[in-house]
Amino acid sequence: MIEGPDRRAPRSVQALGYRDYRLYWTTSVVSNIGSMMYLAAIGWLVEDITDDPWKVTVAATVGLVPLLLMSPFGGSLADRYSRTRLFLATVVGQMVVAVALAWVVQIDAETFWVLVAFSFGGGATASVGAPVQQAIVVELVPGGVMRNAVFLNSTQWNISRAVGPMLGGWLIQYFGAASAFWFNAASFTVLVIGLSFLPPRPPPGASSSQGFLADFMSGFRYASSIEGIRVVMLASFMLAAAISPTQWLAPVIADDAFGVDAAGFGVLLGAFGVGSLVGAVLLLQFDPNISYSRLVAIGMAAVALFTMVLAVVPTFALGVVAMGGVGLAFMVTMPTLTSALQSHCDDAYRGRVMSLWMMLFGLAAPASILVQGGIASVIGIRWVLVITAIAVAAYLAGQLARGRLRHLDTAG
Repeated sequence: MIEGPDRRAPRSVQALGYRDYRLYWTTSVVSNIGSMMYLAAIGWLVEDITDDPWKVTVAATVGLVPLLLMSPFGGSLADRYSRTRLFLATVVGQMVVAVALAWVVQIDAETFWVLVAFSFGGGATASVGAPVQQAIVVELVPGGVMRNAVFLNSTQWNISRAVGPMLGGWLIQYFGAASAFWFNAASFTVLVIGLSFLPPRPPPGASSSQGFLADFMSGFRYASSIEGIRVVMLASFMLAAAISPTQWLAPVIADDAFGVDAAGFGVLLGAFGVGSLVGAVLLLQFDPNISYSRLVAIGMAAVALFTMVLAVVPTFALGVVAMGGVGLAFMVTMPTLTSALQSHCDDAYRGRVMSLWMMLFGLAAPASILVQGGIASVIGIRWVLVITAIAVAAYLAGQLARGRLRHLDTAG
């Protein structure tokens, strides 16, 4: 049972009034800044080594594929064992991979295929922990604070998106790529220390005697039986397909569309984070009773609009503004979908449902990056962004016409 808050906090950040959530949240900010620096550094390093949008795409895709392969395992574990201890173990694994990568870059031993291998290794450890992390958030606060905790969890990611890429771009420009990788490795230490202070919590349900595949399939049947979860999954798939190329192909956008250097690339990618942070602040100020369906409709429409603007603006300055708009729209939409999904989940199935959600990213993100990266190599990144904007708008129009978004507002 979760005790009352140990300190008072404003309604917009009420989850931070709970000691365990506050400890998790603050240390996660530091760790995720390092992770965003890593993403910026590895993308720029591959672009610098190869000058090939397709190879940037391959490196990004390999890092995301483990979401499809490993997250079901993590989801099953999350519903069997203590989630706090599981998450700690996966973070330690990520730290080991990060230290090894930083050392390889430090001694100038990196090649394209070495970076691809590390991208897969880091993605594998992160993918096991991802559904555990999503499930653990709601264990740290009472049910009435869940929506605020989910929104704040997304906010700390977007603080990281705002700070990490810009800091990473600056470090790459003046101290070399290795410095960004070392910062990432060190940032995991902060999260490990923070998680070590969280008391272990009991498993969410009785220990399962089924194999992991049978366990996962029971979670799949549960998720498939609830209309609200199905709507969240489809919307998340579409959003991931639309946003992932904007994030992972940002080096291509920076270089090919605007002709800027590493520092400019950091500013462009950081603009997404700044926009997301602005969106997070707005989201926390909204009436907590505003419907999920309304927020998702507004957010998806804005994603389509700002992606189209990014595609057509002629100058880097306007591109930075447009990228910020994409980030803001994403921040309104994704945390809302996450909160809606959590509200539909029975806790005994939460880890497996969240792993299904992660699997969608493991499918949508790499597939869209591969397709759009390949198209960008032929017709240019700007046309890719135009096509993406039109696809998002068409999806939203179809969902509104069929009235499917209203299922987000009916908890299971």
